[in-house]
Amino acid sequence: MIIDKDYARGVKAFGGLVLSLFVAISVIIDSGYLRFLDSIFIGQIQKTTGGFKDTIMHMATTLASPKMDIIWILVLAFFMWGFKFKLQALWGIFTLAGGDVIGFIVKNIVRRDRPIFHSASDTGFSFPSGHVLGIFIVIAVVWIVILPNIERNWLRRLLYVLTFLFVLLVMISRIYLNAHYPTDTVGAVLIGYTWVQISEMLYVKYAPRLKQNWRPVLHSYL
Repeated sequence: MIIDKDYARGVKAFGGLVLSLFVAISVIIDSGYLRFLDSIFIGQIQKTTGGFKDTIMHMATTLASPKMDIIWILVLAFFMWGFKFKLQALWGIFTLAGGDVIGFIVKNIVRRDRPIFHSASDTGFSFPSGHVLGIFIVIAVVWIVILPNIERNWLRRLLYVLTFLFVLLVMISRIYLNAHYPTDTVGAVLIGYTWVQISEMLYVKYAPRLKQNWRPVLHSYL
């Protein structure tokens, strides 16, 4: 299978869940230590503003908006379906949709207000960052399904690095633009990581059954 059994995946999911809960609870109780860390990172990231840096940050945050995440995953799913990675296409859509639902639920449990000078266009609660959560899941799908199938080692490794740096840039852009605190972006990565691990376990369990019982994915790679 493209997504093989991994007996350590449950441990990874549990570890991600523990860390996600730790950060979320620390935000809920307004931990002084987390506020201190947030202030340090905000100060460093917002030390210089304006010019080309503004353009890059706005571009990154636009490309990783929740609406764009949907477009990215649908484009990926379209090509995966065409190359007979039909189960993986469905899995990618399911994983992003599930991540969005989880993010919405966590936001309304934690109910953290956004930074004071956030843009009026940034509505809703702050933790976790929806931009970071969504783009993390999209890139995770690329890492798990797309990149392993690239035969040229140098190109595959380059794309791993570039996509990693893009996620990091999105995290920085959300802080730079006062849309989120640093812990909102870290929490989003931890929640996204945990959910991807769980989603992979669901794939391993249910994909073979779906391939046997649903005609549209009969000729899909498993």
